[in-house]
Amino acid sequence: MKGGTNDIVVLPVILVLIAVATQQGNGLGSWSVFLSKLLLLGPAIGIFIGAAGSWLVTVVDNRLGIRKEHQALYGVGLVLAAYAAATAAGGDGFLSAFFAGLAVVLSNQTLCDCFMEYGEVTSEMAMLLAFVLFGAVLSGIWHMVDLPPELALAALVIFAIRPGVLGLVLSFGRTSWPARLFVSWFGPRGLNSLLLALLVVQAGVTGSELLLATVGVVVLASLLVHGGTATPMSAWYGRRAARETLAEERESTAPGLFSHDDREVSRISTEELSRLLAEPDPPVVLDVRSGPASKQADIRSPAAYAFCPMR
Repeated sequence: MKGGTNDIVVLPVILVLIAVATQQGNGLGSWSVFLSKLLLLGPAIGIFIGAAGSWLVTVVDNRLGIRKEHQALYGVGLVLAAYAAATAAGGDGFLSAFFAGLAVVLSNQTLCDCFMEYGEVTSEMAMLLAFVLFGAVLSGIWHMVDLPPELALAALVIFAIRPGVLGLVLSFGRTSWPARLFVSWFGPRGLNSLLLALLVVQAGVTGSELLLATVGVVVLASLLVHGGTATPMSAWYGRRAARETLAEERESTAPGLFSHDDREVSRISTEELSRLLAEPDPPVVLDVRSGPASKQADIRSPAAYAFCPMR
């Protein structure tokens, strides 16, 4: 039940553009119905199925006990049920499945870790299978593209557009420049682009096969370039993180990276700390050093510790 947050942003836009290209709406009323089904009906069905399903499996597991492998399969079943229900009701199955997974996370039920473990393994296997199937499809439409311009487009996307956009977004967060470079270089995986292009083909939009072939060339180039640089880039970032504590290591959540709570931390002198430690009821002192700093600083120095006035 793992999904990228870009799905929730890009997918509705693609579906609306497909509706415009295929002239599905004839007036304000029809567009209102279409947008309601797309943006409200599908997500609502997904939230209901995800929340109710996660609550139900928790209740049954507490009373009767459910084997872990069955719980894992149940998690996949929730997503498939959300997709099928939304599609049958006229909504979008992909958005419904995304919101079903989101509801499972937000419902805060005591779920088996196998939900996440099995989901990750299944998603990786499905991704590999999808690439094989897309490769088979693309092998039959290579003749539709003019390769030199397509490779130039791929180079522009890989080396300029995607790193530039992601680097700009990450610059607003509390991340180090190695992290911004690392994340901006790799960016999101290309499978979503192929799936979105396939939706256009399925809708029968004019020129959709050429679009799919173009996207396929860009994704294939991305796989070659990013696949070849994954190991050396990861090793480089690992060496930087081993030498110093990077800014992103001090945050445990994505919202924390982009929060701007710049309240100044209270500080006291070493003399004041020594005096407090000598009292009959001394404060608790926590060592908050991390990374190389924890080995380089003098452990006897009070300045290397954080003051935590808990009694």
